[in-house]
Amino acid sequence: MRLLVISAVLALSAAQTTIDPSILINIFGTPPTTQTTATHKKLEDITVKPTDATTTFHDKDGQSCQCVPYYLCDSNNVGVDVNNASVTGWGELDIRFGEENPRECQESVEVCCTVPKDPQFVSKPTPDPTKIRGCGYRNPEGLSVRVTGDGNEAQFGEFPWVVALLDAWNSSYAGVGVLINPEVVMTGAHIASKFIGGNLKIRAGEWDTQTDKEIYPFQARDVKDIVIHESFMPKSLKNNIALLRLASPVDITEHINVICMPEQDEVFDSHKNCVANGWGKNVFGLKGRYAVILKKVEQDMVPHTRCNNLLKRTRLGTNFKLHNSFVCAGGEEGKDTCQGDGGAPLACPTGGNRYKLTGLVSWGIGCGQKDVPAVYTNVPKFRYWVDDKMAEWGLEATSYRISK
Repeated sequence: MRLLVISAVLALSAAQTTIDPSILINIFGTPPTTQTTATHKKLEDITVKPTDATTTFHDKDGQSCQCVPYYLCDSNNVGVDVNNASVTGWGELDIRFGEENPRECQESVEVCCTVPKDPQFVSKPTPDPTKIRGCGYRNPEGLSVRVTGDGNEAQFGEFPWVVALLDAWNSSYAGVGVLINPEVVMTGAHIASKFIGGNLKIRAGEWDTQTDKEIYPFQARDVKDIVIHESFMPKSLKNNIALLRLASPVDITEHINVICMPEQDEVFDSHKNCVANGWGKNVFGLKGRYAVILKKVEQDMVPHTRCNNLLKRTRLGTNFKLHNSFVCAGGEEGKDTCQGDGGAPLACPTGGNRYKLTGLVSWGIGCGQKDVPAVYTNVPKFRYWVDDKMAEWGLEATSYRISK
């Protein structure tokens, strides 16, 4: 499942070290429509119709069942939707769609229930305030329910720091950001610069963009201030970082929390199993009814010198020099290591299911090619810059600092 296609080949001559603006449109613009075979459908290529609340299905015993959010059904009352609890065990939802994996209930968080509870008498669960922790804690098993699918979908609430960026005019998908303070989101300058003087908003706690039936709701906030790094270079994407100040802070909960920031110039070259996230669609919300669920791509970091040498073997040419405002990850054949939404966070584990922000998706050459890493903004290079901007806003840096 693509997050965002960064598959445009950078047609640069050997002497060039900048990226032509027309190439950036191909990299960060609307993802191209791809043809998929019947034997390998992808979630974003499958139209999902909303489940009609009045529709009933029948199991092999002739019992009727109705599609409802899973928390309105007991384990003994799961009916025909065999891809859910009756096969995988109660507490799990199979979110696969399509001909190979028929699913009567079209909403990802629904089950087909023989005796559903009356929603008028069932309070929707709320996050537990006693489970709020410090920055950077991942919920590897998700919250309340576990989903199974194609293997690269994130669990609900698994990465509390990931936020969706949307155009406030039409709610179209603009990219991904990362929460570093209840009032501040970080993203790529190439994303934020499109909205200078415009309208941008964020959604924290978003998971499946096609439903609002998740157990805990997302929180939407308007962006009131955008700060682009003063040394950002649009043609080469050097210093590709920006901060968004929200009109009002989000409420920290189980499924919405901040990431930990790295120390200034901290090195992550030897880190493995780092994670990038995103949705990878420019159509965000109900339009088109695509099953778009937050994705995760795990990849290992690549040391700067090795990455530079590997990139020289590509069309960038032998004169290419990777700027120190970039870090690299991935390059394993067959893995979508070059894929991710613009501005999306790359976070590396520090132990105990805790993560530090390491990079922001910037650019890449090809997709899933052996020994061709993806390139990210080097977030540790900008820790002092972030602290200074936070101080200018009168905000504390303690939100993203790991206590000694």
